[in-house]
Amino acid sequence: MNDPTGGEARSFPEQGSIYRRIARNSALMAGGTAISSLFTMLAVALSARALNAHDFGVLVLMQSAVLGLRGASSFATQQPVIKLGADAQAAEDRNRLGRIVSMGVVVDAASSLVAFAVAAIAIKFFRGALDLADRDVGFAWIFAGSLLFSAYPSSNGIFRLFNRFGVLAVIQVLSAIALFAAAIVLYAIHPTFEGFALAWAAYLAISGQAQLWSSLYLVSRDGSRLTLSRHVFRSEDGRTLLNYCWSTWGTSTADTVRANGDSLMVGAIVSVQAAGVYNVARQVAGVLRKFNMVYASTVFPEISKLAASGASVAAVRLKKRMMWSGMAFGILTVIAVALLAPFFLPLVFGPRFASAYVPLLILIAAAMAQLLSYTPSMYVQIYRSPQMLLALTGIALVLFLASGISLTFAWGTAGMATAQLVYALALMLLCEQALKSSALNSRRTGRHAIAISQNERP
Repeated sequence: MNDPTGGEARSFPEQGSIYRRIARNSALMAGGTAISSLFTMLAVALSARALNAHDFGVLVLMQSAVLGLRGASSFATQQPVIKLGADAQAAEDRNRLGRIVSMGVVVDAASSLVAFAVAAIAIKFFRGALDLADRDVGFAWIFAGSLLFSAYPSSNGIFRLFNRFGVLAVIQVLSAIALFAAAIVLYAIHPTFEGFALAWAAYLAISGQAQLWSSLYLVSRDGSRLTLSRHVFRSEDGRTLLNYCWSTWGTSTADTVRANGDSLMVGAIVSVQAAGVYNVARQVAGVLRKFNMVYASTVFPEISKLAASGASVAAVRLKKRMMWSGMAFGILTVIAVALLAPFFLPLVFGPRFASAYVPLLILIAAAMAQLLSYTPSMYVQIYRSPQMLLALTGIALVLFLASGISLTFAWGTAGMATAQLVYALALMLLCEQALKSSALNSRRTGRHAIAISQNERP
């Protein structure tokens, strides 16, 4: 039987099942994210209360530097692991799955070594430029060492590949609870910079290793052996994995610079104390940014399935629903934060952090704009190309850096928060413009919308 476009009729995904899967997987990931973010934020609050402004600012800058290096060196191996691993599972080829996972872990280990090397060079040769005191150098090395253990995104892909979102959520929650427990002990017994620095570095390393070894256990229990031959990266899977990694590295690096470089810029332009205040606002807004990642990780596979089946009308419908839902959620969230933050900030973090209200409100708006930008970004990656998304992200990053520097000099922490909003809005508008020339907006799609939609009904 032919479809209206002249090709063979296809079996389109049912709309109801798409939304059910998104809801189920989002609930699992969001639950773990919410609880872990809560305990992490409480640990930050205890750190802020226990340390003076300078020590807390140094702790924040070390965390930001580690997260920035970790993100900049990551090749987002979870995406090719999911893509190639799903093919191996469909073919019931466990040996191939073991090779794919092994390649992902090797790439992760190599990127971790690169991140550590960059950190070591910075500490060894640029200590003066970084304004590291004698006391801080040793702890800078400890944070740098955590990079060797914390950056293994392949594990995230393995959990998603085996549909074990719940296990990943439990690991995240338990790690955050352990950090909070350590912060309580330090706050009650001996609240020093040294203690909190060790606790945070241990949290980064141990949580990463817990995810890695738990995910590898899932692979082993499935009967897949981790093997790595000498020329494995020359195979078709190896070339695909490396090509996919390089195409996503640029995009993730640009986003890491934006997400983790803002505190460093505030510290350099304004003061270390201002970086501490800004980081409190960023930590609170970071809860919403984590939910944004949950949204992206659950919706992206559904968009991919719609594109693979040629269900353009269903894809357009899904995009519109996600955009309108995100806009409504964003407006309500900004209003809620505007009303509650004046009481929440001094109560949780202390009176001296009441000044974080304005940057917090702007960062919340930026997080909501980022949520909206994720939908057209994913559509650009699928219906145009990853290279197109990389180019658009680069343009938005240039706008962020230019506005961030100028506005921070003019408005302080509020200026940097405004630059984050500029980035999200720019990326959203650029992606929407790019989609105008994609298959989703072709006349052919519109001409056959009624006929095709008959096959897309639940």
